[in-house]
Amino acid sequence: MLTKEQMIDYLQCDISSFNFQDLYDLVISKENCINCGACLAICPRISINENEPKLIDYDPECSLCYKYCPQTFFPKKLLRKEIFKHKNYQNSLLGDFQKILAAKSTDNKILQNSQNGGVVTTLLCTALNTGLVDGVLMVNKDENWYPKPFIARTQEEIISAAGSIYTMIPLISAYRDAVYKFEIENLAFVGLPCQIPAVRKFQFWPPLSNKYGKFKLIIGLFCSSNYSYDSMLNLVHDLNGISMKDIKKFDVSHGKFISYLKDGSIKEISINKTNKYHYSSCKYCKDYTAEFADISVGSVGAPHDNWNSVIIRSDAGNQLFKKALKHQKLIISMDVNLNKIKKASKRKKVQITKTSDEIYSALKIFNISKPAVEIYTILVSLGEADFNTLIEVINLKPEIIYNGLNTLRQRKWILKDNNLYHPINPSHVIKNEINEFMSKFKNHIDMIKRKILKDLDTIFIQNNLMELKNLDFMESIF
Repeated sequence: MLTKEQMIDYLQCDISSFNFQDLYDLVISKENCINCGACLAICPRISINENEPKLIDYDPECSLCYKYCPQTFFPKKLLRKEIFKHKNYQNSLLGDFQKILAAKSTDNKILQNSQNGGVVTTLLCTALNTGLVDGVLMVNKDENWYPKPFIARTQEEIISAAGSIYTMIPLISAYRDAVYKFEIENLAFVGLPCQIPAVRKFQFWPPLSNKYGKFKLIIGLFCSSNYSYDSMLNLVHDLNGISMKDIKKFDVSHGKFISYLKDGSIKEISINKTNKYHYSSCKYCKDYTAEFADISVGSVGAPHDNWNSVIIRSDAGNQLFKKALKHQKLIISMDVNLNKIKKASKRKKVQITKTSDEIYSALKIFNISKPAVEIYTILVSLGEADFNTLIEVINLKPEIIYNGLNTLRQRKWILKDNNLYHPINPSHVIKNEINEFMSKFKNHIDMIKRKILKDLDTIFIQNNLMELKNLDFMESIF
């Protein structure tokens, strides 16, 4: 397994084959960019244009934009060891955790401004007031709900930025200001599951300063999907017939996308109707509960709408939560509907790409069964899965799935690590199959030329020579 020192060497090495073009080819052009702003924070030569990173100056090819991207190499096993210390219970749907409970802020001002139970705001204020951090990297908004990265340095600023916005923005780009403008030594971060891998990389080796910008706390938000600001504008206009200026608060609860208006009215629509407005990369994300956060917070599973479900994952998260309880900033309950959280997490993890007839028609030349192709395609989409997950996802009998997995392992299309099956890169799989096919095909052709053709021509001559006027064909035989 990769070591911490090897990961640090990987991040800090300037000499690399990676550059912005690789970031574009492998992440941006594949609609997998999450507009997190990590590349902007690191490199002043990168800007955002229409929610997409653009190179605006020459590329020094230092490789940092590629390496710190949350969508590139992220050693999960190493991170689990470093963050969670193997003390936690690991669940295939929820990740590593120490405790799961419900909580609610005891501060009325926080409750009035916050989403649901105000737990995130309370924890951030506790971290600031107890000296754990000097500032918080978070999202704020203007009166039109236009989101912007924000560095909160006081309790009042944290409370003013409370509430969920459901809009993707280059949040991590503000890290540059935290280091160079505000010179904040210890930072907290609150954000989405997809943004957290970048922040964890920043923890391994802060790219801008040895003194400033050290992340001491990461709070993750439950997330099923998100929107660009433009798509959010269209969503509230198309489905609710209102403008963003009318909005007091958004929420996603009980399968509904809910808009609370300033006039006191409420607009509710089925969350399924919002699918076409989702950010493009959301359809590839498998993390609902922010599995690499110190603490994860959401509303699903909470006993009431004004409470939060809380997943305490790391020692750092546990210690902060204990401080909030000690100072009576939170009240807790063990009344959490864990099945609801697992169901929501599973729904996101098993977002799969359907195996098209075109894929099977092309691959059947390699003499591989349709169930095996379907299993492989689904594993490519899932990234990894155990046998039970595959049974739930694939509409095939367990014995067919089992046989398909064995075939794929023998053909080196997948590998098994403990109880998890992982797909091997399709480029390698198809290249190897083509090479093997060409080798078999060449051998077969050679055998046809060497023996079968000669035998057939002999039979032809034996039975048809009397009918032939010329012998031109004989040149091709002898």
